[in-house]
Amino acid sequence: MKKFLCLLVLTTCFLATDAFAADLPAKDLEVLEKAHHDSALTVTRLMVDLHLSYFERNAVRLQDLRVSPIIRAENHFEVPVEMGFSLTENQIPLTLRGFEESSGGKMTATPRAITISVSAESSADGRPFLAMTILTSFSSNTGNKYDNSLKNAIEALSKTTSFSPLIRRAIVLPPGKKAESTATAGSGSWITNMRIDSDKRLQITGYATDALLVNQLCRELEKTGAFSELWLSNMTRNVYEKHPVMRFDISGKIISAPEN
Repeated sequence: MKKFLCLLVLTTCFLATDAFAADLPAKDLEVLEKAHHDSALTVTRLMVDLHLSYFERNAVRLQDLRVSPIIRAENHFEVPVEMGFSLTENQIPLTLRGFEESSGGKMTATPRAITISVSAESSADGRPFLAMTILTSFSSNTGNKYDNSLKNAIEALSKTTSFSPLIRRAIVLPPGKKAESTATAGSGSWITNMRIDSDKRLQITGYATDALLVNQLCRELEKTGAFSELWLSNMTRNVYEKHPVMRFDISGKIISAPEN
């Protein structure tokens, strides 16, 4: 009798354990998975809408937008996004502010990499239009805070140099006068291309009116506290608008923001 009772108890425990350990029905799993997917898609579309509205309100010209497939994990997801802009130098901080303002709660939109180059077009006031590409990631529940490193680097760069050339193009005069006037030149340096990669590596290409001004630019950038390991990798004599200049390439790193 005791053996029978023991066998009955063991059988009951086994069946109960098997019942609780059984997988959820395929239909229920499909519903749960769809809810998770829909949530990620909904949030991603909302983040895209927030950025598009911000750029439109602030007259920032968005040229192209590329959204990569969602990268999913158990408790979070990420969506790599690439945005291209055509803007003037004073609009760069305004554009970056849009990513910061959209980051809050469990969602972040930290720019990971940026490329800026001077285009052939100019605004009405003579400032060159810049082609800027930003690689960001819409992230949910990753535990990472918004990273200000890239924004700090751009702000520090704007305090030491510019994307506007110090040598102005010659002005074409009306018929009957000289064909063109002489280009005007200031003293200093300016940038034509800048690239910051996701590993915080920095590359700068630009011009200077004197060779000594290139090393001076490196020192001034280091003093801002936003850059490190700056290295003059190349410098060659060149001509810009019929003026002798030095073309240079500088490499280095941007320093992570303190709160990161």
